[in-house]
Amino acid sequence: MMNQMLSSGGGGGGSAGLGGGQAGAGGLQAALAAAMAGGGGLGGGLGGGLGQPQQPPEERYRLQLEQLASMGFTNREANIRALVESFGNVDAAVDRLLSRMN
Repeated sequence: MMNQMLSSGGGGGGSAGLGGGQAGAGGLQAALAAAMAGGGGLGGGLGGGLGQPQQPPEERYRLQLEQLASMGFTNREANIRALVESFGNVDAAVDRLLSRMN
């Protein structure tokens, strides 16, 4: 029966499956690249599509900006710069802000 499947082309599905897996991996890579380009953290991430316009950092990192303000970091421009540089990671942004104070 296996020989019948192979000779009739039934076994060709395996190679199509492999090709589909490679395309799926390429799609994942594209999604990750888009996520990295669009920022990360709570305000960005994998939800956005490639064709959608980028949100300004003030909107993209709105929640993170609120967190920084509640911690006493009141310089909004410095906070935005630190969040952009850290891709929305609040902990890394705090480290950057603190290192610039010295």
